[in-house]
Amino acid sequence: MHSRRLYFHTIAVEPARWSSQRISRDIVSLLPDIAAAGFRNLEIFEPHLSSDKLSEKILDAFKSLGLSADILSSYLSLNPTQMSLEQVQAGIETIWARVKYYGFRKVRIFPGPGMDPRDEAGVEIFMRRLERLSVALPETEILLETHDGSLADDPELITRIVRDLKAPNVGLLYQSTFFETESALSQFEIQKPYIRHVHLQNRDAQKGFVPLRDGLVPWDKIIPQLDKSAGATLEFVPVGVCGPEKFDLTATLVQAQYEAAYFDELAG
Repeated sequence: MHSRRLYFHTIAVEPARWSSQRISRDIVSLLPDIAAAGFRNLEIFEPHLSSDKLSEKILDAFKSLGLSADILSSYLSLNPTQMSLEQVQAGIETIWARVKYYGFRKVRIFPGPGMDPRDEAGVEIFMRRLERLSVALPETEILLETHDGSLADDPELITRIVRDLKAPNVGLLYQSTFFETESALSQFEIQKPYIRHVHLQNRDAQKGFVPLRDGLVPWDKIIPQLDKSAGATLEFVPVGVCGPEKFDLTATLVQAQYEAAYFDELAG
């Protein structure tokens, strides 16, 4: 059994994640293997929940295997050039229904995918929409992932957004925005007071996926500095980043166990 601070992201066992297909296998068929690998606390790749808002079959699988669906990895966009306010509200209502039904305690979103941090008017609209989401889910943590291609491209800006919003349930989900050692550490220092969760993955200079201990992000320096209340999600392991035709579920989970042990070692 792995640390209660460590979560397993179901995107790690979805090789169609970046294709138009999105999912290649029903999540219910994946959950027994995830549980057998010792993972109990999960972050759920939203497409795994199917197009239906709610699924009794999925909920029963969580319960029967003793799994806790703690984090919803949502793809709700608050970018005003991508979504109207009416569409945002509909998305918030869908998230609310899933949070209540599955028992999610946290929701991950990208902070304005496709937005330019220099767009001051857009940033203001984003903040108002984020506030709307936080008010709609007052007992749920809203985690803004510091993903590239979003307002997080400016580490200080996304930090100021969280600070100025002053919503008690909104914080940052840290990952290195640019996967370079010095920038990763600098970003971490800027954002540390507002980091409530991290996504564990690592890359080499060619942006290829590598084990956590071998890449450009110095997790050995970052993880020991995390606030004890902050959790971490194992997001990708190198062997699992491939197309459906080459994907090996067993090998992916074995490598995930190896990475989980490394996190536990660093977290203490």
